[in-house]
Amino acid sequence: MKLWQICAVAIVMALPLWCVGQPAMPDYPAHLASYHLIAGGQTKFYHIEWAFLPNLAGEILVPLLAKLVGLELATRLFITAGLMLWVIGPALIQRALFGRIGIAPLFAAFFAYNANFVWGFLNYDFAMGASLVVFAMWIESEGRRTPLILAGFALAAMAIYFSHLFALATLGLLMLSFELGAWREERSARAMARRAVALAAVFVPAAMFFLFLRPPGQSGNGVVFNLLTTAFDRLDAAILLSFDNPSYVLLALLAVLFGVGLWRGWIVVHRRMVAPLAALALAAIFMPEWAMGGWGVHMRLPAVLGAVAFASAEFRLERNAARALAASAVLVLAYNAFALTRNWLAYDRQFAEFRAAARALPPDARLMTVLDGDAIGYRSDQPYWHMAEFAIVERGAFTPLLFTTKDQHIVRIDPQWQGIAAGSAEQGSPPDIDELDDLAAGRIDEDEDIANVFPYLMRFQCHYDQAVVIHLDGPRADVPKMLRLRHAGSFFSIYDVVPDASCADP
Repeated sequence: MKLWQICAVAIVMALPLWCVGQPAMPDYPAHLASYHLIAGGQTKFYHIEWAFLPNLAGEILVPLLAKLVGLELATRLFITAGLMLWVIGPALIQRALFGRIGIAPLFAAFFAYNANFVWGFLNYDFAMGASLVVFAMWIESEGRRTPLILAGFALAAMAIYFSHLFALATLGLLMLSFELGAWREERSARAMARRAVALAAVFVPAAMFFLFLRPPGQSGNGVVFNLLTTAFDRLDAAILLSFDNPSYVLLALLAVLFGVGLWRGWIVVHRRMVAPLAALALAAIFMPEWAMGGWGVHMRLPAVLGAVAFASAEFRLERNAARALAASAVLVLAYNAFALTRNWLAYDRQFAEFRAAARALPPDARLMTVLDGDAIGYRSDQPYWHMAEFAIVERGAFTPLLFTTKDQHIVRIDPQWQGIAAGSAEQGSPPDIDELDDLAAGRIDEDEDIANVFPYLMRFQCHYDQAVVIHLDGPRADVPKMLRLRHAGSFFSIYDVVPDASCADP
């Protein structure tokens, strides 16, 4: 295959991003609001504190690009670039390994639609796609790593570090394990030392920034593994065709294809990639759920493992069989893009409805999101967790769930409002409507969430102006007396929050 053909596949897979106004990624509204504020959006609640954080890809690129094309188009271009890197990167890895691009990267492309992309972990998704490209360049540079080339790799590692720390760690794992394969073959102490020095030259500058210039972190949940309870989440994370809709059938077919292909000799894995694949597999299995105050760490590597596995393989089939297999892969990839577009269009209509309602809110409103769990039922509510952040873009509003953690984000809450906002990722979900009475009264009772997840919402009626209640199309629960209907939408309602007598207490 030609690289331009892989690029064409990447464009097809990116089409869903250009068929909707706002993609149904749970974290997308919060990222959009952050970019809006960084680009100079007016607010009396937030300010920007630049720091040497390893989580700045979109925060740097999108506001700069927005000066040329506007905020939302710049955001869409950024997400598109991340997705396309996930498709092109594996093809470049295969070309670096085998000297040509076969049909295997088509199967690696299935993993570009993964949990990190669908959830909207934008910085990691972009940085990991860039890491795949840098890893391909590292393989390509074998035997000619001059000091100037190593300096270039060090700059690339620095750029990935500031884009997302975990992506750099994954790149380091890939490069180190790839070099281990060479050490086994060469069995030379001098060659081992040369490769060790080269790796150190690439990663030491970024390590210095991490050790000495990164702001101190918050403990959060610490490191929590939950290996058994997250086992299916790890499988789900490899391929998602829409939010909370893992494709077990497609994942199983790809696993069977890879396994049977190895057994029958139709697929050959490059010998130097055995160690990287083993390292990725172990890391994907044993990665913690929580680390460094962030959730979802366990979902980061399954898709990387799948993409790199096919990038490391070469199909050895007759020409007609290879063409038929490639055509089948392209058709399924196109169908996946269609399925994702269809799913996102339904959410897009809902988000557009909310944004229109948000424009009618008073400026500088303080909004909280509430879930009507009984009305929502078993349907996913995560796509609506950050929906209120659209009001930051539309009306300069305040929401308690915007990403403002000190050691992870440069958007910060002004001091007078910090007490009514989530202080960590553990507090990053909205309350249920049946918890509002207890929150209003400041009662903890036996609900651990009141004390651990929603402490900032105690006596919320004294601090918030409006509540956005998500009920979808189910039978709506009774609302507390301190909520007065302002706007009834098709899947949500906006209520004015009425302070009670307790708000006059000192």
